[in-house]
Amino acid sequence: MPGKKQTQPIVIRNATVHTVTKGTLVSASVVFENGIITQVGTTVEIPAGSKEIDGRGKHVYPGFISAISQIGLTEIDAVRSTRDASEVGQFNPNVRGETAYNPDSEIIPTIRHNGVLIANSCPNGGMVSGMASLMRLDGWTREDIAILPMSALVVEWPRMDVIKAWWMKKPEEEQRKEINASLQSFRNFFREAQAYHKLVSSIADSSRKDIRFEAMRNVFTKEIPVIIHANSRAQIEAILDFATEYELRIILAAGDEVRTCIQQIKKANVPVIVQRVHSLPNHDEDPYDASYTLPSALEKAGILFAISDNGAWQQRNLPFLAGTAIAYGLSENAAEKSLTINVAEMFGVAKKYGSLEVGKSATLFVSNGIALDGLTNNVQNAFIDGREVDLSAKHIRLSKKYNERLKR
Repeated sequence: MPGKKQTQPIVIRNATVHTVTKGTLVSASVVFENGIITQVGTTVEIPAGSKEIDGRGKHVYPGFISAISQIGLTEIDAVRSTRDASEVGQFNPNVRGETAYNPDSEIIPTIRHNGVLIANSCPNGGMVSGMASLMRLDGWTREDIAILPMSALVVEWPRMDVIKAWWMKKPEEEQRKEINASLQSFRNFFREAQAYHKLVSSIADSSRKDIRFEAMRNVFTKEIPVIIHANSRAQIEAILDFATEYELRIILAAGDEVRTCIQQIKKANVPVIVQRVHSLPNHDEDPYDASYTLPSALEKAGILFAISDNGAWQQRNLPFLAGTAIAYGLSENAAEKSLTINVAEMFGVAKKYGSLEVGKSATLFVSNGIALDGLTNNVQNAFIDGREVDLSAKHIRLSKKYNERLKR
């Protein structure tokens, strides 16, 4: 059941409060009313009629945010009728994740159970997949749930490297022709979209609209960013040039190949979404921990980054991806930021979400242990905009069911 609107002040007392932006406070309290945080600190005034939560020995965090996911857009990967994340064709900028979002997905409660309370639901497929939507992971309807119906344009950069693996049947020359054709097609589409934007901007009243190009106009005004997926160094370098050419606000979504372009990314001031920290190296000559140490390398370079994963079910392990990165050199505060305030800054919602500060949304959770540690994270209470979230989930019900079986 979606949480009810907050009707009384709530105080979480004597907890370890991870504010993210203002340090970690020991034996501190958080007070929120009408869905807004009103006090954070070691000394607070308890409003009359408050509901109190004993936080002794517990930790309070801002709700984690999944930067890239298909939450609400897919249910069972092996069942086609439950997958609604992609449209037919290569160019679908007018597609919106919010439109296909399923508020009743059984996956959503399993994600919330580990502290992920907001998700950026992204279409996939084709070269221009559509518009992502930043969604609360609780609510009755898509309209209630959406924080940003259009948070970013999602783009899959065309492949640029020739595949020489045993399973590739096409000769190298044919692959190069296909690569060039895809790149040309991609550039032509953006060139036409930019021309359309300039034309419509110069006309006082135009009754003729192109729904695909109309959806992209906010991209060329930099009101919304472009998430561009890339896997290789060649792609990353081409993307940085492309962003400069079209004056786009981009977010790079990539794996450990980012390491080879850190200086260029830093110079271009481009944020990065690190995908699949729990993955094998791409090349035989790479160290085994190439993916694990990438977040630490980005922190040392001073690059704004987030940690995320693909798909829907996998998002439940999001906190533990950051935990692995801590074990391989990432600072704990940077790990917390990679799941909270950094993501909020990327999508322009940092004034309301991403940290525990007075005046921000009471989107937070209480855990018995360290939230980034798979052995101790145990979320006891969670709130989205002050509404208490139901933490029951399918995997909890199944656990109880089969534990009973062992007793018989």
